[in-house]
Amino acid sequence: MGFFNKIFSKKEDCQPSMQDNEGSYAENIDGISLLDKHEKGLLDDKSFLCSYGKVKVFYSTPFGDHNDGSSRLFALPAPDNTAYLPVFTSVERTKEFYNKAGRLGFLIMEDSFTSFLETTKKINEGKTPVKFGAVIDPGYYGVTINANALDVAIEMTKQA
Repeated sequence: MGFFNKIFSKKEDCQPSMQDNEGSYAENIDGISLLDKHEKGLLDDKSFLCSYGKVKVFYSTPFGDHNDGSSRLFALPAPDNTAYLPVFTSVERTKEFYNKAGRLGFLIMEDSFTSFLETTKKINEGKTPVKFGAVIDPGYYGVTINANALDVAIEMTKQA
């Protein structure tokens, strides 16, 4: 799990920093593989973001209907009155998360992780009461990017 706080204090170019001999990190666009390497410490935060930007992810809208008949925000709490929008590496994990949360009739969208972050930034530019960051595969990995770090994260995902 990483909050990427260290890398957001300065801008740096993306450079490979894997500690194994599996080849260039940029050649691997498999999201789960990148998450596994990051979790094992074989890929640092900066290199992870540079590679993960191209990964296809799945997500839904922040608001939706709950099985109790109400509408609610489907996001996870974050620091400083913000929240994390969940994003997933598969349709199956998306369905699993929202079914456990009691969400009904949700749309699943697909795009690159960079595009997801850009969409989240646009949501934050509106008059929303809560600003959003991102959490990748909650319940499996839970890598987070705080709302105040979206600009730097987006820039890093575009550097590869």
